[in-house]
Amino acid sequence: KRRVTLMIVLPLSMWGAAAWLGQDLRSWSLALRGVAFGAALLLTYLCLWSLAVILSREARLMFSRAMATTLMLGVLLLIIEIPAATGLLDYSELFGRLSGDRTGPAATFTFDRDLSYARPAHVSWEGRPRSDMARRYNLPFRAADRHTFTTDSHGFRNRREIDRADIALIGDSYIEGSYVSDEDTVATALEELTGLTVVNLGRSGYGSLQELVVLRRYALPLGPRMVAWFFFEGNDLYDDQSFEDSMLYLRDHDTYDKSKRPPFREASFSVYSFLFARRLLYPIVPNVVPASGWFHDERGQRHGMYFHNYAALEWREYEEERFTKTRQALIEAERECLESGCRLSIFFVPMKFRVYGAYCAYPPHSPCAEWKPWDLADRFSDFCQQSGLDCLDMTAPMRRAAADGELLYAPEDSHWNRAGHRFVATLVRDTWLRHASASN
Repeated sequence: KRRVTLMIVLPLSMWGAAAWLGQDLRSWSLALRGVAFGAALLLTYLCLWSLAVILSREARLMFSRAMATTLMLGVLLLIIEIPAATGLLDYSELFGRLSGDRTGPAATFTFDRDLSYARPAHVSWEGRPRSDMARRYNLPFRAADRHTFTTDSHGFRNRREIDRADIALIGDSYIEGSYVSDEDTVATALEELTGLTVVNLGRSGYGSLQELVVLRRYALPLGPRMVAWFFFEGNDLYDDQSFEDSMLYLRDHDTYDKSKRPPFREASFSVYSFLFARRLLYPIVPNVVPASGWFHDERGQRHGMYFHNYAALEWREYEEERFTKTRQALIEAERECLESGCRLSIFFVPMKFRVYGAYCAYPPHSPCAEWKPWDLADRFSDFCQQSGLDCLDMTAPMRRAAADGELLYAPEDSHWNRAGHRFVATLVRDTWLRHASASN
């Protein structure tokens, strides 16, 4: 009886320890989470076989079966891992597609010599995508409803072909509409609010240098009366660096090396199975995100808010150099818009933490309590004012909405939700009306 009790208590204790570590945000706890979860899985397996041996009338035979089964599973696992180790098969990609983790717009790109990459033309996808925070932290969260994602002949997110536009929207994943459906993007909402023809030229991962190419290649030929350019403070500076690196590579190569195999850790069957088990058992053994808090909306409902670590970024000489490239791109965009007879309006997109950070409560040891976003918002506004560029920093209106309990960002994602897209659409509409009134 003691041995039976021990074989039950041991794995339960380890699962309890894993569950406790999963909710603790101290650095040593974070480092031990995966180890504790793996140890709990292994200990459960060993204890189940031990119970079988203890309770069996033929203990030696059961022990032999346990050893043979374990050896067989080990050999089988080695055989399964051979394709991943040799680069022949990526189990993460394979099972991700089957389970829905890797399907949809998040991983669908094609080569483009001028832009480094683009979306494929005439793609239509429907499903419930995982949020970017779910993918980053291996969480089981998915969109509550089904999303559609449709591209036009140029690979931009437009449900119909547009050959003339009143307003062209240029930006990254915020404008493309990450984690919302086709009918919920800024472009769609803006068309409904104004009755104008609006083209969505946003694309996930683009920075200012790529967006300047988009302006020249796609926006201006449509003859818009206004170009709304959205600058996201979280990663646009770094996306420009990635684009420059890609262009340097493409000077000496026709395309990207598709033969390069993924690292074994990413392609491994064992690793994917472990991560899948982690998500599957999340309700029992949580995996609390360090950069998270709680926000109460206007109805008093509490939401878990997840943040990227953009607010931990520091302004260094490198960032100043990258910002110089951004300023040059925007000044060039203003010149080309004026030559084409349209108005350029720039919108500063604040990181989620800048909007909601002060209105959330945080668990003990959360890094969010110490975060203070950099001063890029002020630097950007000063640059636009000194350069005579029309610019709206969306931080203030979004903060007022947050103070009133409005949810403009998806709690489990770093992007705007449906309400956020419509909110931004109203700001663009008001800018359009202001320009129209000034010109009359």
